[in-house]
Amino acid sequence: MLRKLDSWRDKGDPAFLRMRLMPNRSLDSTGTKIVFILIACGFLLPLIPFIGSAIGTTITIFSGLTFYLFLTLLQKNFQQAYIFEEIFISKNKVIVVHQEKNKEQKTWEGNPYWTRVRIDVNNPKLKNYLTLTGKGQHIELGAFLSPDERIELRDEIQNALAKANSA
Repeated sequence: MLRKLDSWRDKGDPAFLRMRLMPNRSLDSTGTKIVFILIACGFLLPLIPFIGSAIGTTITIFSGLTFYLFLTLLQKNFQQAYIFEEIFISKNKVIVVHQEKNKEQKTWEGNPYWTRVRIDVNNPKLKNYLTLTGKGQHIELGAFLSPDERIELRDEIQNALAKANSA
């Protein structure tokens, strides 16, 4: 998901592009709570007639294990929410901040004049593989985005770099 930002840490340098890239998420916190309640009821309601019997105990164990697996996968889904990339392009600098699941941040800085954005349509690793090149280095951008979003991002970055170089 591409989201333009209204504010940035550096207020003194006017920006041509301020954008946050985040993975697409199928559920927000409200939707997750609703799904959680529905699945819990789906596991508990059929058990009511069997409470206290041997078959009820067996069904409870398997339902509990299935519910635990669901919660584990749900937690993994929420960890994806911590991944993001922020792109800032101004007249004097290009900054890309990448945050991993473990909340470790990596920052790349470059000069807009020397920075180039490239997209590899036939990359075997990723369709529409997007990279930013500058200072003798290249970084991958938006690996978690859809191929169409990466093309849209490339266009946004190229426009911002053109504005920065002409200013």
